Amino acid sequence: MLSSGLGPILHIPMTEEEQYILEINDDEVRCHRPDGTMDSLSWKNLNRVEIVVTEDNPLPATFIALHGPSSTIVIPEGATNADDLSERLFTLDGFDADTFVESMSAQTSDTFVCWTSKE
Repeated sequence: MLSSGLGPILHIPMTEEEQYILEINDDEVRCHRPDGTMDSLSWKNLNRVEIVVTEDNPLPATFIALHGPSSTIVIPEGATNADDLSERLFTLDGFDADTFVESMSAQTSDTFVCWTSKE
């Protein structure tokens, strides 16, 4: 076990969702997957943002779907840095924050469109 001047450092294993690691910058969002692959989408190519809720047992699973012209990145709600992604999405002109918040408490399968490009 590791130790610091304050006592032992506990190793807390990552959840399956936390193994998806997001990088967000001014140009794009990248999702590094546990299998070593990486998906990316530039902000300028973002067409639509959806929250997708599936009926997994014992709890519903929630995903953020970022749609581009030819690809979609599907990110688990509990991914590492997902809060940073949410903050960035809230800055999109016309982003529907009420729908986003509603989707986070959904208990049945559904798709919530939170933003669509005006272009």
